[in-house]
Amino acid sequence: MDQECRRFEPRYFFNNEKIPFRTWNNQTWYTIAEAKVPFHKDVFQKVIERWTKEVHLIIPPVEYAEIINDVEFEINDTDHNESLSIKPVRTILRRLIPKRKDKDEELEELIEYYENVHESRVVYSPIIKSLQEPAEVNIPFYYPKVSCFSYVYAEYKRIYNTDMADYNGLDDNDDQSWLYIEIIPLSSSNILYNSDKMKYAYTQLFKKLFKWCYNTSIGYQKRVHHDLLVPKDLYMLTYKYLKEKYAKELVGNWTEKTDPAKFVFEDIAIASWLISLWKLERQEKCQTRLQSFVDLGCGNGLLTFLLTSEGHEGRGIDVRKRRIWDVFQNKGSKLIVETLQPNIATYSDVDWIIGNHADELVPWIPIIASRSSNNTKFIVIPCCFYALSGSKYTFEKQIISGGKYKAYQEYIHEIIDKCGFIVEYDWLRIPSTKNVAMVGRKRKSNNQDQIDELLHGIGSAIMLRSE
Repeated sequence: MDQECRRFEPRYFFNNEKIPFRTWNNQTWYTIAEAKVPFHKDVFQKVIERWTKEVHLIIPPVEYAEIINDVEFEINDTDHNESLSIKPVRTILRRLIPKRKDKDEELEELIEYYENVHESRVVYSPIIKSLQEPAEVNIPFYYPKVSCFSYVYAEYKRIYNTDMADYNGLDDNDDQSWLYIEIIPLSSSNILYNSDKMKYAYTQLFKKLFKWCYNTSIGYQKRVHHDLLVPKDLYMLTYKYLKEKYAKELVGNWTEKTDPAKFVFEDIAIASWLISLWKLERQEKCQTRLQSFVDLGCGNGLLTFLLTSEGHEGRGIDVRKRRIWDVFQNKGSKLIVETLQPNIATYSDVDWIIGNHADELVPWIPIIASRSSNNTKFIVIPCCFYALSGSKYTFEKQIISGGKYKAYQEYIHEIIDKCGFIVEYDWLRIPSTKNVAMVGRKRKSNNQDQIDELLHGIGSAIMLRSE
C-alpha cells in the first residue's frame, strides 16, 4: 500500500462516558471517529455520491435503493460562512430494499447534504414509522441503531477538553483536512447501542471511506471490471430467481464429494450470467427461440442441468460419469460420456459451445467453434493452464508481467484471434479467482491457414477433463 495510505491513523471514541459532542443545527452530535486525510473535499463528495447510488457496496444485506425523490436547493452566498448552513443543498428520500425480502424489513431513509467553504457534511436519517419500544427494534438489523449518523469532511481539526467529554472548539494552527463520523443516538444514556457490533461497523465504514477517497484521489482504477457484457441489474435479478428456485434443493441433495456450497452457487452465478447474455442477444436480434448449447467438459453436469431446466436445449459431455448425473438425467438433462477428438469435433447443431473450467479443452474450443458453422459462438472460462497439445502450458515464449493467469488469457486470446473471432471479456461474480469469461460471438474473418498453423505438430486425441 502507498506510504500516504498507510498514514490512516484513525482515532475512535467508543467510551460511552467520554464521547466528544458538539451542537450543530440545534442538535447534539457525538463524534465517534476522526482521522487526518490527504485528499480534497471534492474527492469526499464524489465517493459519497457513489455510496448513495450503490448502497449495496456499503451495506451488503441491502440489494438496492429505490430513489423516491431527489431535490437540490439554491443557497445564497451569505450562507457560505464559517458556520455550516442549517439548510441542506440537496435532499434525497430513498427506500432500502433488502436481499432477504421474506425476513428483513424495507427502510425509508432521508439523506441531506450540507456545504460551506470549509466543510462538507452528509446526514443519514432512518424514517421510523413504528412507535414500538425500545426504539431500536423499529430499525432493521442491517442499519445503525441511531437517530441519525453523518460523514463530515472538514478543513480544520477539532479540539476537545482534557477529559475528552466535551467539544472545545477548533485548532486554528492545524491546516490539515479531517474526516469525522458523528451520530445522534437513540438514547443519550446508551450512545453506542450494542457496543461491540457498533464498534466493528463504524471502524469498517471509516476505514472503507478513507480507502475509497484515497484511491479516488490518486486516480486508482480497478484491476477488473464486472458487468461489461451483462448489466448488473439484469444479472442480479436472474441470479436471485435461480438461487431461490434451485439452491436449497441442490445443496440438500448433493451426492458428490465436492463442496456444494462452492459448486452450487458458483454454477448458479455462471448460469445467471449466460441466461442474461442470451436474453440480451435475443432482444438484439428480435428472436424468441432460446439458444441451444453444448457444455464440453461438463464435470458434475450442474451448469447443463440449470440451463436445460430454464428451457435451453443442450447437452453436457465429459469423459466420465459423475454420481449426481442420475439426479439430473432423471429431470431431463442430457449428459453424455464421450472421449473427444478435438481436431475433428464439430457442433453445427448448437448455437453456443461452453467451456466452464474445461482444462485441456479450453484452447481447443475456439477452434471447434470456428469449424462448426459460421454462426457458432462460444464462451470459455479458463482455469488450469493447458496447451493445445494437452500438456501443461509452460509460458516459454511469454513475458509474464501481470501474473500467470493473465499470461494464460493472452495465450487463449491469441488462439481466439487466429480463429477469426473478436474477443470479448467479462469478469464473473463467482467465488473462484479464475473468473474471467472470454467470449467469441462476433467474427472478423475465417482464416483456415492461421488455424492450420496453430495445429502444426499437435496430436489428434485429447481426453476430456475429470474433476
